[in-house]
Amino acid sequence: MTGWGRGREEILGMLQRRELTQVVADDKLAERMIETARRHLASAELLAASDPHLAYSALHDAVRKALAALLQTQGLRATTAGGHLAVQQAAKAQFGSSMGGILRPVDRIRITRHESEYPTAGTWIDEDTVRDDLPAALAVVDAAEKALPHLSPFVT
Repeated sequence: MTGWGRGREEILGMLQRRELTQVVADDKLAERMIETARRHLASAELLAASDPHLAYSALHDAVRKALAALLQTQGLRATTAGGHLAVQQAAKAQFGSSMGGILRPVDRIRITRHESEYPTAGTWIDEDTVRDDLPAALAVVDAAEKALPHLSPFVT
């Protein structure tokens, strides 16, 4: 995953649109973000039965922070203009094919979390919803952690 062929044009476009910004690449910060993501997953599991909405938010935050860790290692960060969606789009542009199907559930998790925050009459998050998506979230965090040592800073 070194080099900058895959996803380069998408990242450049996101930088131009100010959805991403360049920061100092920081491997230690990225590792701490992965650790935080793992704690969020543990919290999601603990809260699944008693507070599934909060558990699902923790699950979503774990995925988002793991993907943001990939960007941090590369010296990239989402801006307020890009937000959570920019993190997801940048990760998919760069790693979508190399991580196989691991990133496929990310959009569904983001949408489900959004629906839990802004519910309609048909929205329902329960323990099963959390437990069904925990393995997918764990796979994203694991894949991000494995990818970190192979990344280099983005150079425009």
